[in-house]
Amino acid sequence: MEKIITVILTIFSVLSLTGCSNVNSVKDSAKAQEKASRQTQDQVMSRWNKQVSKATKIDTRSYNEAASYISPTDLKQMRQFKKLFIKGTVLNYHKLSEIKFDTYTKATVKVEKVLMGNNKELEGKNITLILHGGLTTVKDFFYNTDNRDHNGVTIHPKPNGELYLHDTDAPLPEIGAQIILPLDVIEYDREDSSEFITAMRINNIKSKTAYVPFDPIFSIWVKNSNAKKYIFNNENWRNITDPNNVLSRTNITNEINENYNK
Repeated sequence: MEKIITVILTIFSVLSLTGCSNVNSVKDSAKAQEKASRQTQDQVMSRWNKQVSKATKIDTRSYNEAASYISPTDLKQMRQFKKLFIKGTVLNYHKLSEIKFDTYTKATVKVEKVLMGNNKELEGKNITLILHGGLTTVKDFFYNTDNRDHNGVTIHPKPNGELYLHDTDAPLPEIGAQIILPLDVIEYDREDSSEFITAMRINNIKSKTAYVPFDPIFSIWVKNSNAKKYIFNNENWRNITDPNNVLSRTNITNEINENYNK
């Protein structure tokens, strides 16, 4: 009887050790994958930042005082807009080419969570997001013009010289940053000949395969990798704290952090 008990205890001990070993193995594997992911992300960020550092930086604004904007000022209004509203991580940026007088950047974003909307199948998947600004060339931005001055910056005359268009109303978040924003799908047909859609065609971004921010000026929030809270992405109005100011996004930014900064 004692031998049977001894055998049972031995087997139980072996199983326990095996179980612990498996758990530790899974944890070690997860840590290794996380470390590899961080290293890859750092490499991608380093390559992009190196490209940007070599370009001539031009500050610009997409806000138009003559235009009218209707944007949600709290999460209740955001729900009423019935937009796909996500939390994601910026994984990479790719320069788009042959866009005249402007520029856009193709971002790869991992959807961490669908906060509003019925597109739960996107969670955990990568999507293509088109953002305003980024890298371009002198010949594209100043297409067929002799003027080489923009917002007080004199541009190098070399046609293949690199420019970095920094939209202060909707700056590109850093690679690795978490972002929260509402989205629209890019959808067009063969009759659509707008400059933006023409740019999408040239860069082989097909209809219904990519997204744009629904309201890049008023409705993007960013949390950088070393930050504790989300901030309003618009550099010009980020620090407007007066709730009575129509440009202020203090209330909805506080709601964003209270509800989604987890």
